[in-house]
Amino acid sequence: MTYQQVLDKLVKLRDLIKQVQGETLKGDAARRAWEECGILYGELEEVILRFAGVREIASKEPGSPVYRNYIEAMMLSPFTTYSSQGYFELLKVIGRIQQQVKDPSLPLAAQSVTDVVRVLSRFRECCQYVSQPPKDERDVQDIMWIMLRANFDRLDRENALPKFGAKGYKPDFGVPDVGVLVEAKFIGENTKVPDIQEEILADIPGYVQSNSAYSGVVELVYDQAQKLRDARKFIEDLSKVAGILNVQVIPGIG
Repeated sequence: MTYQQVLDKLVKLRDLIKQVQGETLKGDAARRAWEECGILYGELEEVILRFAGVREIASKEPGSPVYRNYIEAMMLSPFTTYSSQGYFELLKVIGRIQQQVKDPSLPLAAQSVTDVVRVLSRFRECCQYVSQPPKDERDVQDIMWIMLRANFDRLDRENALPKFGAKGYKPDFGVPDVGVLVEAKFIGENTKVPDIQEEILADIPGYVQSNSAYSGVVELVYDQAQKLRDARKFIEDLSKVAGILNVQVIPGIG
């Protein structure tokens, strides 16, 4: 979608929420409007998370679900506690997208986390065109740099990124136009898979607890030693962690 298309959908979502919350619609009309709100949010979710950020929001009621932003809380919570905060957050996202539309120096298409994942999913294919497969984490980072920089106008490497959290967590890359961080991990012959999981989990709280402009982290794990016999479970376990947007496991070459 272009930023203008995103803006049009956001405005439509805002208007539908106003109608539903203001109870100007009744019966089947209200139900259809609410269903359309859900569909629109699904289409816009990546953009909303990018511009609204990700945080953990839970009501004080025992057993209440945790929401990732006030817009989600406004739409899904059975309580009206988040109505004003959610609506204001939605207006802020609309305002930021309006700025994107007005600035001719920005790309016409609204890039998203999906674009980052799509690029990284081709990592193994790209490895076949380098002189030798990656032999350590630095090699993985260098290939990722080329892939990401070829697709995104702005790409920050570790030394240009701010520190996150008290322990100074610094991911490998930041894609500011998408609002996502990217991290590389390498599994070699001497690597223990649980250690890699612990490294990832130890870094994430520093990011999540920081009030940053980034919505989350995409992890790329290059399994040079092919030790991940069940990559699906590895991915599923990490994907449940708040702040991790996607996990890519790339089997080693050779």
